[in-house]
Amino acid sequence: MRFEEVNPMDAIGWRLAHSVRVGDQRIPKGTKLTPEIASHMMAAEVTSLHAYVLEDGDVGEDEAAHTVASHCCGPHVEVGLATKGRCNLHAASTGLLQVADGIDLLNAQDEAITIATLPAYSSVKKGQLLATAKIIPYAVKPVQLEAAISADAELSVAPFEAFTAALLTTGGALPDKTRRLTEARLANVLGSITEYKQCAHTLEDVTKHIRDLMAGPQKLILLLGLAAISDRRDVLPAALKAAGGEVIQLGMPVDPGNLLMIGKIEGKTVLGLPGCARSPALNGLDWVLERFSAGLPIDAQKIRKMGIGGLLKEAPQRGEPRAPRSEATLKASTIVLAAGRSSRAGGANKLLSKLNGKPVVTTTVSMVLAANKGDVIVVTGHDNLAVNDALSGYSVKHVHNDTYTDGMAGSLKLGLSQLADNAAFTFICLADMPFVRVETYSALKAAAKRISEARIFIPTYNGKRGHPVLWHRDMFPALGNISGDTGGKHIIHENEHLVCEVPVDDPGILIDLDTPEALAQFGISPLKD
Repeated sequence: MRFEEVNPMDAIGWRLAHSVRVGDQRIPKGTKLTPEIASHMMAAEVTSLHAYVLEDGDVGEDEAAHTVASHCCGPHVEVGLATKGRCNLHAASTGLLQVADGIDLLNAQDEAITIATLPAYSSVKKGQLLATAKIIPYAVKPVQLEAAISADAELSVAPFEAFTAALLTTGGALPDKTRRLTEARLANVLGSITEYKQCAHTLEDVTKHIRDLMAGPQKLILLLGLAAISDRRDVLPAALKAAGGEVIQLGMPVDPGNLLMIGKIEGKTVLGLPGCARSPALNGLDWVLERFSAGLPIDAQKIRKMGIGGLLKEAPQRGEPRAPRSEATLKASTIVLAAGRSSRAGGANKLLSKLNGKPVVTTTVSMVLAANKGDVIVVTGHDNLAVNDALSGYSVKHVHNDTYTDGMAGSLKLGLSQLADNAAFTFICLADMPFVRVETYSALKAAAKRISEARIFIPTYNGKRGHPVLWHRDMFPALGNISGDTGGKHIIHENEHLVCEVPVDDPGILIDLDTPEALAQFGISPLKD
């Protein structure tokens, strides 16, 4: 392939390497130069451009990309259409992605030929993008392509297959929440629990019940003990052995999930569940269930190779956090954003509208004060004097934002500027959310104290994120750089690895009073401006 900077008249029959603007017209890259196009460029005083032309034997970028993608396409994977030197691979089934080691070898052959994939053993849905083959230049030589596809670089999907399981709980009844969570976890990999048993947490009772479950049709037996398994001589592994089974692996290099047990008994797989099985957060149990459903080996060798990448996000439900904060107590400030114009509330000032005889903003702030003993900063704007009057007698700091009409960002910055220099955390609260419970603030602070690796703590109700959000001081500079009528949403999206979701039993985290309908729904008497 020839790739040169040339005069348009000398490049007739070539293709543009980059788009070219000619007057008000943009001629896209890849356009084949005709005499008419070249003359048009010259008339517009475009006398130099980058163009390319394939030579005999060259393999064009689309053909080469399709060749690479097809070479890597294994069972339950589909090749897409090649365009602009790119060809994608998609999952033809829901399952577990398997990536051959030869992917690295393919990429090492020549800088012109690449393929990028999802991580090995990713759980994928049917139709999901798995990989993309990309040719960097506009063409490659056959010898380059042949070298690349000499590598064993197959991608395949091991499909999830429907299965049934039995669950034995020891030492007490199975809580409804844990039952629902476990059923949902198995459903993600096409599994279902068809038999539940409960027994005492003793060697004799567990042994008897494991033997009873051996006669059932289920291929998987789940054991959820009164206490975590800490030794092969503990109750659950000892009972499995006494029932005639064997412990294949106790423990795994995945955290959360360290204390998982894998065993076998008469062709059935037995899993002793770690404590984190009671949490919806991703943990080592999920990885093992995925392998089971996909029909992949679950043995000691495979489990012990899970350590690289096995440090997963901490969960607030963890009994013993791996890195709690050193502070005996956690004091957090609070910024209450109360500057808005209630523009969606149909002419009513929602913050001054009455809820149970008190202004909405008063209810919100009183809840904040009851929940958190740190400094409370109220940022006002619209109707600031009336809002201040509604909060008279409350121990809060009033700050007025003169530019409140420019959006939320200014109010947030102003609130941050009022924090004490040693402030470690702050709640960002919305003044039109009076139904948030005291327990939610406590749950967020408890999570922040327990999980030192996170920086943003968000309450969730039935899996949906809400307010308030608790922010660590490390995030204050990013919050201070936002602009316009936005909060911290994009900062959260950019820092998901620092987010800790905290499940709470509080629908109030999702209820704001933005509209007349919302005010009416909760019996709030609107105060017109």
